[in-house]
Amino acid sequence: MSLDHLSLLAADVEAFAVAVETGPAEAPVAGCPGWDLAALGQHLGDIHRWVIGALITGGPPPPHDDPAPESRSARAAWVRSGGARMIDMIAAIDPDAPTWHPFPVEPKVAGLWRRRQAQEASVHRWDAERAIGGSPTIETSFAADGVDEYWTVMLPRLLARERRAPPTSTLAVELTDVGQRWVVDGSTGVPILLASNHDAAATLRAPAVAMLLRLWGRPTDGVVVAVTGDQVIADTWLALGGA
Repeated sequence: MSLDHLSLLAADVEAFAVAVETGPAEAPVAGCPGWDLAALGQHLGDIHRWVIGALITGGPPPPHDDPAPESRSARAAWVRSGGARMIDMIAAIDPDAPTWHPFPVEPKVAGLWRRRQAQEASVHRWDAERAIGGSPTIETSFAADGVDEYWTVMLPRLLARERRAPPTSTLAVELTDVGQRWVVDGSTGVPILLASNHDAAATLRAPAVAMLLRLWGRPTDGVVVAVTGDQVIADTWLALGGA
């Protein structure tokens, strides 16, 4: 069954806004060193407005002139309004329609925004709820979708943006609760997914939620991401993740 990314996105934007509204603005965000909850709210709201600009212009968006308000309630309303407008705009576009986006993924179609923004909101909703003392989680199939999106969309984008090359090695990632496996190879200078049964120099094994969080540099709260094979190779690949 396919995921309804727009429904997931709407739910996570609302849960994120609730955390921003009810939690202390100065609460530190473990997954984004140096950020507090207020900065995280600014970040996600900025992303929503950045995507809106991209959808309007059909190209790289200009800077928006809509800063987040200072009060918690006003900042939460600002997050909600930007998120709602972005979701409405994404919903109105045919997912197969050609579009501009900055990700090195082909074909460049509008459906990418649904998945990308759903995954963005999901991890940052987790960040926000954890920052205010909650025990957040992510639904298993959605987390597994996020692991796939990390390899196929986000890691290529991060490396291209920072003009970095991936490790010149192979890594396998296995989700122990859903039976999915990816093998990524960096020997060509860009991350390439091989057949899922391909051998790898190192293997990471964990449930989907813990794997997604670990790839993005988040705490896994006691759930172990097990490594077999070359530990140095595994650590090098894991070091690529971030906020």
